[in-house]
Amino acid sequence: MHWKMNYIKFFRPALIAIFLLAALTIVPGFAEDTIDGPKYSADKRFIDNGDGTISDTKTGLMWMKDDSYQHKKHWLNWFQTKEYVADLNNEAFADYTNWQVPTFKELLTLYEADKLNSSQVGSEMKIHIDPIFSKNGAGSHWAAETNGHYNAFGIVYNTGDRFNSARRNKSRKGVRAVRQYFP
Repeated sequence: MHWKMNYIKFFRPALIAIFLLAALTIVPGFAEDTIDGPKYSADKRFIDNGDGTISDTKTGLMWMKDDSYQHKKHWLNWFQTKEYVADLNNEAFADYTNWQVPTFKELLTLYEADKLNSSQVGSEMKIHIDPIFSKNGAGSHWAAETNGHYNAFGIVYNTGDRFNSARRNKSRKGVRAVRQYFP
């Protein structure tokens, strides 16, 4: 009997380690719930860095997880998006100071017709971006490009279409700041 107690006492840590390793590899979601670290989108394209940012492994861009509406709780016109991004840089959001208003081409990389994130707050408009991003944000985001003296472009995440609107218009519009990252 004495040798059995020593045997169990000796191998107990190894058995616990084997159980945890099995749980990490077999049980879906176990690792995400128990160990801090990056979380991946279902298709492994996006990485939630755990600091309010999402990295895109396809484009090399890093995005804010929340858009400006989710972050500030109000809509922004095009001029306000510039101020918003400047504030992010001044406060070194997520320890970075090179945030930008994205180009239309960069915004278009987020649109995926087969994915559904959520609906725009107060609207039936569906937001077709990866569900790894925060839910219920702005369904339209401003781009950096302008169109003449009074208008600017952006994207509608319901359709992936480009919009052209007065820069002072802030009706249900926001911005999702972006920066280059180097994996």
